[in-house]
Amino acid sequence: MTAQSALDRGTAAMSAGDWAAARTAFEAAVLETGSAASLAGLGDALFFLGDMREAVRFRERAYAVSLRSGDRVAAVDSAIWLCLSYGMALGNRVAANGWHTRARSVLAGDESVLPRGWLAYEGALLTTDTARSHELLEHALAVARDVGNRDLELCALAERGVARVKLGETAAGLSDVDEAMAGVIAGEPADFFTVVMSACSMMTVCDITGDLDRARAWSDAADALMEGRGCPYLFAECRVSYGRVLMLSGRWPEAEAEFTRAATVARGAFPAIHARVVAGLAELRTRQGRLEEAGALIERAGAPIQAAVAAAGLALRLGDPASAVALVGRWFDSDSMNTAVPMHAGGHGHSIEAATALAVKIEALLELGECAAATSAAAILDERSAVSRPGIDAAHAALAHGRLATEASVAVRCFERSLELFAAMNLPLETGRVRLELARRLAPDSPPLATAEARAALNAFDRLGASGDGDIAAEILRSLGAPGRHVPRSSARLTRREQEVLDLIADGLTNPEIAARLHISRKTAAHHVSNLLAKLGASNRVQAVKYASGNRTGA
Repeated sequence: MTAQSALDRGTAAMSAGDWAAARTAFEAAVLETGSAASLAGLGDALFFLGDMREAVRFRERAYAVSLRSGDRVAAVDSAIWLCLSYGMALGNRVAANGWHTRARSVLAGDESVLPRGWLAYEGALLTTDTARSHELLEHALAVARDVGNRDLELCALAERGVARVKLGETAAGLSDVDEAMAGVIAGEPADFFTVVMSACSMMTVCDITGDLDRARAWSDAADALMEGRGCPYLFAECRVSYGRVLMLSGRWPEAEAEFTRAATVARGAFPAIHARVVAGLAELRTRQGRLEEAGALIERAGAPIQAAVAAAGLALRLGDPASAVALVGRWFDSDSMNTAVPMHAGGHGHSIEAATALAVKIEALLELGECAAATSAAAILDERSAVSRPGIDAAHAALAHGRLATEASVAVRCFERSLELFAAMNLPLETGRVRLELARRLAPDSPPLATAEARAALNAFDRLGASGDGDIAAEILRSLGAPGRHVPRSSARLTRREQEVLDLIADGLTNPEIAARLHISRKTAAHHVSNLLAKLGASNRVQAVKYASGNRTGA
């Protein structure tokens, strides 16, 4: 195989999405000539195989070889690639800015139009001035359309959607994103990186607007396009947003897989993004009722700000509303999130995660009896929902107003509105939790309706695998005189620690004795025992002992 044929084979394999074959071909070309084209091609193939460190290394070599040979356009192409990869994939904003500046310097005096369009696009991603970003994207679009470059046009169009949404032009921004994604799905781009960049812009817009339906629709369409390619279709930061969409949608195995992929990309490359990924997994574990695992993940995240919302949700479930309020306040007060995330992120003040944070804060404030503060937090959700179509902010706002209402009829109307919105967005956990609120309010006057709502919630929680919420639903059903679960859940669903606690309860140990045996605080031991009884559907320790005995007998 000649060097040229190896290069051609690598290029053809890239076009076909056969990244492994492309790597093999480009490796042969690199060994033969070490040309800039072969180095750049190998870097691209490694990117789509998920090896970001090696991808960057070969693209840096391609840049140096191009510059030494006097091919400034090729050098700028690699510098642009490196800017985007450092910023979007690795979250290293400093390096991204450095490569952008270097590309501009190398291109100085060159009349090539297309590279300048790409530099305008990159500049729009890098700037924190939204108006300036919009201006640069208009220039990039004009260049793309003048020279007929579909890749730059689609990337700039999608990112202009981000800028427009940030500027308050929501309808126009969503239209831009939809148009760009339509072009991507239709196969207009010549470069597969365009798919990645446009998809990230789409996820950013959906995160800012809380538009889960749009995120799901385009992600499903893009998944069909990616079938068989096995590539990292989203950058690490965008995977966090996509993982949250999947988690909220009740697609928990897929959410876990997405967070895991993001962790693989971010691990060791950029700690702040990796911390957000781990925090996402922790929130998923909290939703599943696996609280001990959630706590371990938050400790592993090692970043108080990035993990603050997940930690607040866990604190609330552990019966510590004061800590939950403090953690959410710390998250909103900090601006470190805006500098920690890579280019074009929507900012944590305007995101799906922000709606979750406010909802946790309101619930915690109400547990603390601070109704005035909870009302103020609900007003923020009202303000957020006023600038976009009814969605996750409006649903959480209606839930909050229902909890705040003193009249049962008003509360029921608010809960019904919240239920309608959450159900329309296909958010099963939130829908179930609202049903429980309805059940509590309906119980005094309409026990049959309350029972029906609690039963529907329990069924939804059990389908999801949300053990903690399911236990609450089962308890409400028992308080209404209805049966909870017909059979206890399998011990296979107990965590290792819960199984240890169950064994010690069966051995007759008290909570203080369990604490001493496991080297934990008495409060933690009591919490473990309480969680265990709820998970087993046992009303007391005697029932838990019987369950443990029966399980041992059958073992």
